[in-house]
Amino acid sequence: MRGALKPGKEERKIREPQTRGRGRLVVALAVAAVVAAALAPGALAHSVLLGTEPGNDTVVQEAPEEVSLRFNEPVEMSLGGIRVYDGQGNRVDADQVEPSRGSEVAVGIEGDLAPGTYTVAWRAISADSDPISGAFVFHVQERGVQPTGISIDSLTGTSTTVDVFFTGGRFFDFALLLLTVGGAAVLVIALPSAAWSVRRRLYGVLAGLAAALAVVALLNIFLQGAAAGGLGLLDAFRWNVFTTVLETRYGEMMLVQAALAATLALTAMALRHSEGRDRRALAALTLALGFGMSLTPSLSGHASTAGNLAMAADVAHVIAAALWTGGLGFVVVALTLARDDRWPLATRTVPRFSNMAVVSVAALLVAGAINGYLQVRTWSALWETEYGLLLLAKIALVVPLLGLGAYNNRYAVPRLRAGLASVLERRRFLQAAGVELVIMVAVVAVTAVLVNAEPARTEAMMGDMAMEEAAMEPAAGDHEPFESEVDLGGTMAHVVVDPATPGENSVHLSFEQSDAEEFTEVSVSASLPSEEIGPLAFPAEPVQGQPGEYVAEGASLSLPGEWELRIEALVGEFDLLTETITVPIGEE
Repeated sequence: MRGALKPGKEERKIREPQTRGRGRLVVALAVAAVVAAALAPGALAHSVLLGTEPGNDTVVQEAPEEVSLRFNEPVEMSLGGIRVYDGQGNRVDADQVEPSRGSEVAVGIEGDLAPGTYTVAWRAISADSDPISGAFVFHVQERGVQPTGISIDSLTGTSTTVDVFFTGGRFFDFALLLLTVGGAAVLVIALPSAAWSVRRRLYGVLAGLAAALAVVALLNIFLQGAAAGGLGLLDAFRWNVFTTVLETRYGEMMLVQAALAATLALTAMALRHSEGRDRRALAALTLALGFGMSLTPSLSGHASTAGNLAMAADVAHVIAAALWTGGLGFVVVALTLARDDRWPLATRTVPRFSNMAVVSVAALLVAGAINGYLQVRTWSALWETEYGLLLLAKIALVVPLLGLGAYNNRYAVPRLRAGLASVLERRRFLQAAGVELVIMVAVVAVTAVLVNAEPARTEAMMGDMAMEEAAMEPAAGDHEPFESEVDLGGTMAHVVVDPATPGENSVHLSFEQSDAEEFTEVSVSASLPSEEIGPLAFPAEPVQGQPGEYVAEGASLSLPGEWELRIEALVGEFDLLTETITVPIGEE
């Protein structure tokens, strides 16, 4: 009986690890949403414009001496600025923003502003280092014409070419950063037993990637100037643009990143020619340089102003993502270069990298949970905002990525460690690793777009502010009405036009009851001489139960302007009392 039971026990021993493996896979898939938020550097929030002075679309009786903007956090204005245009498209601002950095900035006005409408366009660099812009209008004493020949998009937008290069620069910067930091780490941790010929070539690859990162970081300084200043692509490559960007936190960090990457390239080249010498000091230097570079995205973004928790989470997810993605890339290249020694090398290297990847995923879980909460805050923001939809796209890419990693860690790695993997299993391992790298490239591409999108919680904040403003604004029928007193041949009438805006209006007439008893008919008509409209007749009906009250419903004063309202009251059969008043109908 004992002998008969042994196969059953063995069978359970085999099945139980498989069951646990499936459970781990399910758990990995369930946390994909959290990991997606942490696969590459991300921004926590764009700065939000809280208010302006003068306010948007407000009429001020006295010309302002300056135009000010108030944000929820400090912004950089040195690359952008605040421009004010009159109705002819001429600038009337002093072209000097004070202060150039802060949560409240202002530009002075040159001279006295004449009555009319003025357009304000502004550009700034947000606390997360992304360019932001906007525009609004205000009116002095009366509403006038908008600037001719100037569109809001031309004042605040950027060219498609600049947008493409700006996003591409972010993509290559992220990708190269992950590869260099991960490659430097995996050469020290997972590949010390590789043949010198393989490591020598890998050091050359690392040097080339680090040199490319240094170039891209410098180019991104110019591209940041183009996007923030609304410049053309060729106009951005000027020394004054470069030096101006260097005055910002993003410019400083990109210059530091370029210097560290260049130093790493030189260190890698020194390691490439260090055969037969002690390489421990140079190897440690590559790790230090990689760690320094992994700090630059967080120090140049919103995390640097969002508190210690956000900063720690941001740095952790950059390092963890680099160890996973960049490390995998170097392991695959090393196995490819090893040729005949490929699978013996895999038995030594893959288990070490697998342990490193597990630690990285654990760090990504924690950092992703923190960043996911800070960026989104609500479930509905995932499908109601552009940022949320991009984040869902990352999740869709990460699900198969984690599935492949879980499969390799559960099945391929143990067999490679034991040297039991068949030719087919080895081929599948390399194919799976290749697919992982392709998906990782796609994730980084989505991230490059994601960091330039307005984060979900910022978009939600803007929506809440818009709702609050809408609640404070009067509804279509609640605008301030026009009121006036009219003398019709000794009979006083109180006239109310409600609302005093273009569209459907009602005209209310109130007479003294004793005088109104003699009226046999009351009517009104309206004309707009500036547009050669009218007269439009609107019969006034008596209000039931309110003697002396008349109302003309559906009086359509459809255009803004100075309308002439003619009031007629017939007394008996032949006496007609008339009076004409001017009713200003403003824009909605």
